Formats: sequence, structure tokens, C-alpha cells
Amino acid sequence: MHDSFLMQNISSEIKRICKENGLKRVTFLEITVAHSSHITEDNLLEHLKDLNGDLINKFTKVKVNYEDIEELIAIIKEVQGEKN
Repeated sequence: MHDSFLMQNISSEIKRICKENGLKRVTFLEITVAHSSHITEDNLLEHLKDLNGDLINKFTKVKVNYEDIEELIAIIKEVQGEKN
């Protein structure tokens, strides 16, 4: 349940980053979450495609790292994409 809120926040932040940087499509996304998180590359990609279909598609590569950080925290390490 808590990971749903975290994925929602990741989605919102990706939109903001893309808008600020003039990205029309995300080609690569790397995030870090806590070891206890249930977020995986597959479920995050599906969630982001559902919410940000204009920015994220099946060709977007997602990398999820697990580190010793607080639960319910995600660190967006890298966003690559195509410019407008």
C-alpha cells in the first residue's frame, strides 16, 4: 500500500523533471529505494506507463537500485530522454 503512494510521487516528480527540462519522452530512468520496498523495475514501468503514457512507453528502460535508505523514500538518480 505504501509503495503505491511512493510510485504516485515518483510519477509526479518525473512529470515535473520532464517539463522543466523539455523532455517529450523518457528513454531511461534510474531510482533508488529502500531494501524493504516492493517496487520493481516491471511494476514501476507499468505504473508510470499508466499515469504518464505520453512520457513513458514500453521502450523506456527502468533501473531500480536497493540501498539502506529510509522507507517511503525514492531517490531519482537519472532521467534521460528525448527533447521537445
